[in-house]
Amino acid sequence: MSGARMSEEGFFKRWARLKSSGGGAAPEPLTGPARSPAPPVPASARAAGPAPESEAAARAPLPTLEDAARLTPDADFSAFVAQGVDQSVRRLALKKLFADPHFNAIDGLDIYMNDYNKAAPLTPAMLASLKHAQGLVTRLLDDRQKEAEAEAAAAQAQEQASAQEPVPGAVPEAVHEHLQAPPSSRQGNA
Repeated sequence: MSGARMSEEGFFKRWARLKSSGGGAAPEPLTGPARSPAPPVPASARAAGPAPESEAAARAPLPTLEDAARLTPDADFSAFVAQGVDQSVRRLALKKLFADPHFNAIDGLDIYMNDYNKAAPLTPAMLASLKHAQGLVTRLLDDRQKEAEAEAAAAQAQEQASAQEPVPGAVPEAVHEHLQAPPSSRQGNA
């Protein structure tokens, strides 16, 4: 497909066309050095058998538990993880491999493996250096207590002041007495 057709067609149209056609369009070949196909293997060579390396591996007996017990950290463990080896033999060989102190080194990233429920005791030197903190905490708590008392006194004074202030729209008692009607006398036209 030419580059001009691709740019005219657009991505989605090209995608829909290729999808509907079942992807039968082959991709354009890369412009690189051409590879020649591998020469065919004659039938006589195929009938001769597998390669000598795989033949030696096929003839070697599978390792046993005794072989795994004799392993050292410098031994070759590849035979013990090969296909067809019994799981118990493989497990014992891997156990021997990872028992090497080289694999038991802590890498410094295991911060979650410590038990933080047990606090380390403070040394006398550290306790002596913390003596000054006792005075700081006492002063801080005293300052906070004084602030709380001052706030309570201010709130109480505000309540007393609001209790003494007349309520808007309310008539004081002295004015209320003057507004009352005088006692009625039996005078009048009644």
